[in-house]
Amino acid sequence: MTPAARIAAAIDILEQVLTGQAAEKAFLAWSRRSRFAGSKDRAALRDIVFQCLRCRRSYAAVGGGLSGRGLVRGYISEIGQDEVDVFGNGRHAPDVQDDPPLTPFDALSEGDRCDLQDWVLDRFRQDYGNDAIAIARSLRDQAPVWLRVNAQRATPEGVLAALADAGFDAEAADDLPGAIQVARPARGLVNTQIAQDGLIEFQDIGSQRAVAALGDLTGLSVLDYCAGGGGKSLAFAAAGASITAHDRDPRRMSDLAPRAKRAQAAIRQKTAADLERALFDVVACDVPCSGSGAWRRAVDTKWTLTPDQLSDMVAIQRQIVEAALQYVKPGGRLVYMTCSLFALENIAQAAWISETLQIDLIEQQQMTPLDGGDGFFVAVFQA
Repeated sequence: MTPAARIAAAIDILEQVLTGQAAEKAFLAWSRRSRFAGSKDRAALRDIVFQCLRCRRSYAAVGGGLSGRGLVRGYISEIGQDEVDVFGNGRHAPDVQDDPPLTPFDALSEGDRCDLQDWVLDRFRQDYGNDAIAIARSLRDQAPVWLRVNAQRATPEGVLAALADAGFDAEAADDLPGAIQVARPARGLVNTQIAQDGLIEFQDIGSQRAVAALGDLTGLSVLDYCAGGGGKSLAFAAAGASITAHDRDPRRMSDLAPRAKRAQAAIRQKTAADLERALFDVVACDVPCSGSGAWRRAVDTKWTLTPDQLSDMVAIQRQIVEAALQYVKPGGRLVYMTCSLFALENIAQAAWISETLQIDLIEQQQMTPLDGGDGFFVAVFQA
């Protein structure tokens, strides 16, 4: 595909998203009906589509409207490409139309430049003060690629050497050597031998720091109460804990067994009935949330989330934590986690948990993209 043909395809996919289809679903549907596109074409096209969605508000304002064409015009403008090199340039290029003049990015309102809904930006200002704008602007960028070294089977030095041999530029985090950032483009990383052998897992550094906040887990029993795909379960296992994974919807754990096998981690999966009255040293609740800390990766809710939905999520989180507390041993720890940037889901929730459930708050940490990874929150309580 030519660069212009990729832009034409991006317009098609973006139009589907703007009618309400999930971004991943729209991209997958295009891929299935476009067998002519090679892996490099699909990867490049995906980057264009998701960048347009991350920057939907500013690109629409620059490009003349909230449409697939308007968004790609904003994208083309930001990367410094001339429109005459795209529109009408070749058989599969988007056609030439009487488009309105582009609006300079610097002429946009602050809300447009921050690429957030106005009510979200207002909350960020309340929660982060002078850092609000920088955090908002960071969500316009592509997320970094972070790996977690499987400490039970590999060392950071060994993984870095293997990555270098495979042609990847990578370095370990200063504060967490087992966390390794791989420079983009990092395509093909999943197919490397170290990934196939379970020596590494894809896990954002914010999530890794949250696990590290629990200290030494060697020999402790840990219940991953909202396990989902099992990223935290695998991290706990690599830290030496004895892991039980649970999710209200067991189907969400469908990938956990093969991932655990690849990592050579022993993880038990239990339903609520299976748990009965079991008690654990640590019960971790990575609760459903707004996902605002991960909007660089999952863009859909960035533009659809409402204040009422956020309030509903807070109520669900409280129900989950109340249910999970019954599994904490006397003297054990309850861990509350989100991939959210909203204080309402994080610091305010930690205060509610401590006061309402009569459990001591030991530590809490709010991470933002300014710390190098996704927005993530962790609070640790002592029963």
